[in-house]
Amino acid sequence: MQKNSFDQISTDIVKSISKNNNEPTWMLDYRLDSLKKFHESSFEQSNLFNKYNEFLTNLNIDNINFEISKQEEETEHRGRHINFLQINNEMVERNIDDENNAVFIDINEAIREYPDLVKSYIKKNPIRDKFEYLSDALFQTGLFIHIPKDTEILETIRYINRQENSNRAIFNKNLIILNDNSVCNLFIEHYSSAKPDVDDSIFGYSKDIFVSDNSRLAITEMELFNNNMIAFMNKRSEIGKQSSVKLAVGYLGGKVSRSRSYSNLSGDGSEIQDLHLVVGTKEEKHDLVTSVKHSGRNTKGSVDVKGVLTGKSYMTLKGMNKIENQAFEADTFLGGHAILLGKHARANIIPGLEIDNRNVQAKHSAAVAPIDEDLLFYLQSRALDKNTAVKIIVTGFLESILKRIEVETIREQIEEMVEFKFKEMVVVQNK
Repeated sequence: MQKNSFDQISTDIVKSISKNNNEPTWMLDYRLDSLKKFHESSFEQSNLFNKYNEFLTNLNIDNINFEISKQEEETEHRGRHINFLQINNEMVERNIDDENNAVFIDINEAIREYPDLVKSYIKKNPIRDKFEYLSDALFQTGLFIHIPKDTEILETIRYINRQENSNRAIFNKNLIILNDNSVCNLFIEHYSSAKPDVDDSIFGYSKDIFVSDNSRLAITEMELFNNNMIAFMNKRSEIGKQSSVKLAVGYLGGKVSRSRSYSNLSGDGSEIQDLHLVVGTKEEKHDLVTSVKHSGRNTKGSVDVKGVLTGKSYMTLKGMNKIENQAFEADTFLGGHAILLGKHARANIIPGLEIDNRNVQAKHSAAVAPIDEDLLFYLQSRALDKNTAVKIIVTGFLESILKRIEVETIREQIEEMVEFKFKEMVVVQNK
């Protein structure tokens, strides 16, 4: 067991959260078991990656409070066309029509109203990442989605999470279930206080996704946290026969972003696209793990990660795609690429493939490099100043990720946030 500064988290905190939510005994037992496994788990499931997580094991979180508390609510996003609005540890708005028996509610409400359904699904992934266990033990809110059979939700569901707290730790648990022949699109935005000189805070979540046969799910996620925020983001996807899932995440801020994305293509003909876009400035640290397991036949899995780093920012991608021996005709790709703007930025790309079947296609690609000086010179020779030339190169580099976000309004919003970060990037680059 690794000793670390998270040892302050006790069973008393878990019991207090459960009591505050008036939860049944089985839910408290689940929380306590998750906390026990959290303390027993190492920071990395693979010993190969231990040397890349020193920045996490050395975090000082002694001043962060894990107890329940309420703080003054921020109001910037109130009254807009938002389906769900979370402020700190509370879901303060829900604006969505119940149709076709689809369920969109807070996870706490789901535990009360659909206990058997929740209980059956939360136990389907017993072996989890260390910080998945922590989210499962300490969650105070989160999103529960259940789409019944033969149901298409045409509207993109928009969920905004604002963490306006200081020196607090808040966790979510999200459970998304699509039954056969169903469709759902979800857009999630994460923000935090932009006030100067705020203390460090933690926001984390576990997200369990279950997509049954012949269904489609798209989740686009964007985080623009302030530089006081430590984020632990965990996703697991189980994908059935002839179903497709598209996950896209933009990491555009925060002090530390630790992301884990695990996908299992269990059904024949199932497909996953797992896209990640990182823009790092100042001293931001991004630690990403991706994993796609091909269990069914004729499955297709694609992981594509692009990073642009400047200042003293840092990015690590640890990827592993696995094709099991029964997964005939699987097609898998794992790609990680980063551009470094400045001599202090760093990136480590560590792709891995584990293949137990010869009748497959498997590829990986990795590259870390500074900006192409010849290309920069060419653009400047066409009367462009250096900053504009750099912006064009960076935009083109990230385009392969952005163009695969199908909903135009979402793509445009993320492009605006990248533009916002680029201004900060240029300032840092010029120092």
